[in-house]
Amino acid sequence: MNPKRHLFPSLNSLLVFHEVAKLRSFSKAAEQLFISQPAVSKHIKGLEGTAGMGLIQRKKGGFALTEAGKILFKYTHKISSPLMEVENLLENLKKEYQGTLNIGTTESYSKGLMPKLLSGFQTSFPFMKIALDAGSSEEIEKSLRDYKNDLGLIGVVKASSKFECVPFLKEELVLIVSPDHPLSKKDAVSLKEVGRYPLILRAKGSTTRRVILQAFKEAGIHPSLLIEAGSSEFIKQWVSEGKGVSIIVKRIVEDEEKRGIMKTIPMSERLYLHVAFLYLKEAKFNPAVKNFINFIQNQGRELIKS
Repeated sequence: MNPKRHLFPSLNSLLVFHEVAKLRSFSKAAEQLFISQPAVSKHIKGLEGTAGMGLIQRKKGGFALTEAGKILFKYTHKISSPLMEVENLLENLKKEYQGTLNIGTTESYSKGLMPKLLSGFQTSFPFMKIALDAGSSEEIEKSLRDYKNDLGLIGVVKASSKFECVPFLKEELVLIVSPDHPLSKKDAVSLKEVGRYPLILRAKGSTTRRVILQAFKEAGIHPSLLIEAGSSEFIKQWVSEGKGVSIIVKRIVEDEEKRGIMKTIPMSERLYLHVAFLYLKEAKFNPAVKNFINFIQNQGRELIKS
């Protein structure tokens, strides 16, 4: 084994040398590589120092390659294109695996679904930053139009033609009542029965609200609206205190039902909320969006079951 070990020259220096030799000009090589001319000279000097011999012979009005320089140029000619391809690949990977992905969803899903989904996604893409925004379905849809969010997870009735819509969940809507409510013992309830009691609904802008009111309208029933609330937590609190009833996504009251502070009852009419990921069609070439959607389609549903 040779005790004298030499550091392998920088790949950047080899590329700089190749451009200088190819263009026969330090200044043109600097322009081509988007670096300064002194930086080009420094790379060449460092390469010659590592090689222990001259590679370029300076002459008045130009330069010539030494014999060693000519031999090296033959080899750099072979590796320059692959190295440039690697450099472009690394730049593209940086764009795909780094940066910030802005996601909007409802208050309930920001606490229930998104932590599991985002944790799984960041295991696969550890350098991708996530900014999570919460609001009503209407607000999240607007945030997509205004380019404030890249993706939205919301209930969808009919998506605008401006959006790509990726179906994710079909959520059952159930009646929630306090444990001592008159309807608490029933196996199922109809919209007509629900209409007899003070109803607490999500505020305007909620897709859940739209689905429920549309169902009442189609059944020819005018519910007795007690209060409109922007928070699911507020609704659950009021219902648990016996101040009214509500129709809500079953998933977000599972914990309260397990603790015995609330009862869920299926609707006879079987109401569902269709939940999907939305993003502007023009964003389909965004690497971060593409990676997230692929992740959701391959692993998303399994993650939320765990």
